[in-house]
Amino acid sequence: MIMAQTCHAAVFLGNDTYEVREFAVPDPPPGGAVIKVEAVGLCGSDVAQFHGVELVPGASMFPVIPGHETVGRVVKLAADATLGVSEGDRVAVDEILSIAPTFRVYGYTDMTGDGTLGLWGGYGEYMEIFAGTKLHRLTDNLPAEQLTLFEPLANAVNWTDIAGVKEGDSVVIQGPGHQGLAVLEAVLARKPGQVFVTGTSDDGMRLATATQLGATHTIMVDKVDPVAFVADHTGGTMADVVMDIASVVHTVPLCIDLVRWNGRVLLAGLKHFKPIPNFVTDMIVMKALTVCGGSGFTFASMQRAVEMLESGEARSDLVVGEVFGLDQIDDAMALLSRALPGRDAVRVGLRHA
Repeated sequence: MIMAQTCHAAVFLGNDTYEVREFAVPDPPPGGAVIKVEAVGLCGSDVAQFHGVELVPGASMFPVIPGHETVGRVVKLAADATLGVSEGDRVAVDEILSIAPTFRVYGYTDMTGDGTLGLWGGYGEYMEIFAGTKLHRLTDNLPAEQLTLFEPLANAVNWTDIAGVKEGDSVVIQGPGHQGLAVLEAVLARKPGQVFVTGTSDDGMRLATATQLGATHTIMVDKVDPVAFVADHTGGTMADVVMDIASVVHTVPLCIDLVRWNGRVLLAGLKHFKPIPNFVTDMIVMKALTVCGGSGFTFASMQRAVEMLESGEARSDLVVGEVFGLDQIDDAMALLSRALPGRDAVRVGLRHA
């Protein structure tokens, strides 16, 4: 494939500003590759990065080229590359290169440790891929912006495993954002008895999409008491599993109210280090609950997510949302932040020309 000599990328400065800069497209690093980015999914962590939040404590860098839900084409491989792909392949990029002894996460961290800014995130038109990166081949039969769901869906598959969701369970999913909707798709694949998705009256579009995907019930918690509603629809026993995917803090104690005795709670919605008010841990003991943290994905869950997307088991067409170009970062961030009155999207993405 033909590789350009220069490209553009959006750079977050960590102080509520960004710049679109021109970069030289590098040759592949030893054992690595260069990909031409087709599309990248945006999520709430991008908003936090825009504001300068260090989401990888001790390893986040600013300025940074963000973007971690990245789909692209391999345009050049190093002669010694053993990445399991060929030039021309469409791939999903696993953003975690290493955890110990040093975090190396595409879209967040300094990937070389030398303090320079590199093409290491999906907001760039090209990305430098290092040896050891896990790449997953993708179909050519779907638009790239739909395939960027691979990362939130991989999280969702892993969290569903951790929470032990099984056939016939009653499951509550708190938070109908794009990650919450991905969790819904992963839960539905387990054939639950019923699924409740909660949100507020501001989440009308998202809750309607949850219904389209197959949610049994949706609850606007500012209009309906979710505890009473779940009790009414479970014969008073409450949910077997409650999964908190929301970014607000009050959903954490609500998990304990919504789950049955000896039930399972999974906490995965980041609160950006805010304290949790009214969280009484005695109720975890008294109800004999299992409470788990959901931290990202595994290699196996990402493989499963790719399978679900390529087979159509996951309805990526319903959750693609709105897609912007590199010259529309202001609009994309405003919509992602829900700062546009009267306008919402189930998801926000960036597609490169």
